[in-house]
Amino acid sequence: MERFLKTLNGHGKIKRVAMAALLTAGAMGGWAVSATFMPGATALEGLSRVDLPRKSESFDETKLGLVGSYAVSGTDAEGRPYASNGILDISLAPSGALELEWDNGKQVGVGQVIGNVLAVACLTKGRTAIVLMTIHPDGTLSGKWSRRTDRGNKGTEVWKKA
Repeated sequence: MERFLKTLNGHGKIKRVAMAALLTAGAMGGWAVSATFMPGATALEGLSRVDLPRKSESFDETKLGLVGSYAVSGTDAEGRPYASNGILDISLAPSGALELEWDNGKQVGVGQVIGNVLAVACLTKGRTAIVLMTIHPDGTLSGKWSRRTDRGNKGTEVWKKA
């Protein structure tokens, strides 16, 4: 095994192999993890569509409150302000996940609420990105984002309901 790792490292592949393994593990277990962080999580299996809203009422209220269109302002990965505001649309998928579309679907993502944070995984210009947005009582969201292969780490956004 050690020889295998040295060979991979010598070819610069060890980081890519490790990243692929981490992404695969996250994709396989990611949805189960999100329920773990939710206080008072309950099993919703076997419930009818009528019973589901009653069992997960507080969970769905937060998600339903996020549904709508937002004006987006922010900074790029190097900290430069966006040239203009964008538009973000959030909808609720049949699976219960939040679906996000920036600029009429040019960028798409899927989100999950954990406490007062909206965690979003998205695809931007062929690169994966992670967005962590704090949900504020006034309905705005603010947070940071990072995108694979960007050299900077200062990406921020503020979302205000349109």
